[in-house]
Amino acid sequence: MIVMSKILASGEGYQILFKERGEDSEKIAPSGMSALSRLDVPVPGIIAVADSSKRISILSKKYFLLCQGRMEEREGNMEDLLFHDSRSNRTFPVKRMRKGVKEARLSYTVLSYDEEKDLSYVSVVLDTGRTHQIRTQFASRKHPLAGDGKYGSRIKCPIALVCGELTYSEGVDGEPVTLRLEPLSLLREQ
Repeated sequence: MIVMSKILASGEGYQILFKERGEDSEKIAPSGMSALSRLDVPVPGIIAVADSSKRISILSKKYFLLCQGRMEEREGNMEDLLFHDSRSNRTFPVKRMRKGVKEARLSYTVLSYDEEKDLSYVSVVLDTGRTHQIRTQFASRKHPLAGDGKYGSRIKCPIALVCGELTYSEGVDGEPVTLRLEPLSLLREQ
């Protein structure tokens, strides 16, 4: 099956793309461009590519997910020290700083809860962008993302995570532009 990213917006030297589930963020940029934002291969969503990091400024990104269980707080922050093991391609929370450990912070808002399926629909804004950060931080709090077997989910479906909103500006002084997807429909395509 061949998947093709879709151009959502473009300007001189940059494109904003919809990355399909299964595409590699590093490999979908047109010739001469590289990814300014990345998503794990099994995660769909909006990414930016450009021929120079000076073409656009990414101002914010919002992720949407379905996680198991009811979140205790309607909104909050998660702060952890994370270590990524490249051999197993897994990220782990750790208790103290050491070589290879990075701080990870995010804020979240619970948008709804499906009692029948025991799933919370959540929006997330990252303060830091670490490998598997969202997946690790939610799983470590006993709320693995639906379909994320690597981090403890027993639900059989694609990983229920999408980058559904990206705000950027052209150059340094450009007006902010926000692109949004319908994340819940993407999460339910499972």
